[in-house]
Amino acid sequence: MTFMAVLAAVTLLAAALPTARRRRPLRDAARIGMAGAMVFAGISHWLMPVPFVQHVPPFVPFPEAVVLLSGVVEVALGAALLGPRQWRRPAGIVLAAYLVAVFPANVYVAVAAVDVQGQPDGWYSWLRLPLQALFIAWALWSTGRSGPTRPAGNAVRAGAEPGGRAVHPVPPRR
Repeated sequence: MTFMAVLAAVTLLAAALPTARRRRPLRDAARIGMAGAMVFAGISHWLMPVPFVQHVPPFVPFPEAVVLLSGVVEVALGAALLGPRQWRRPAGIVLAAYLVAVFPANVYVAVAAVDVQGQPDGWYSWLRLPLQALFIAWALWSTGRSGPTRPAGNAVRAGAEPGGRAVHPVPPRR
């Protein structure tokens, strides 16, 4: 639930703080919130690895290394969400794929009734499962296109040459 709290808090803060020109769109605030939550989660993997190691199923080798590496991935994805505009959509897609990839660890904790340090027993691990779908949808929606897109500067428009100059039809000769 800490991830959800960070996600909500950073999103609300980003929505409340306007940009230099105008109010920030909700989609951008949600992307910034997801970035903050991912960076928070990644750093938590490094500073408090025990609960994350407990999520790793027993058949996965080197669970401590997996947790530390997944922390690197989470921080990198969070940073990419804040990076240049052209990185944001691919970062959102990769983040969604990452969240799908780690979902089996959450299923393992729920099904095996793993006692995770710092988390309530029983129902809590089951509650986290549908939240993963919310986070996946959030990652995809917040990095999607917002508003109408404009054609590239050298795109050919109807009635224009490739350079963008208007084409005036020549009247036929009589």
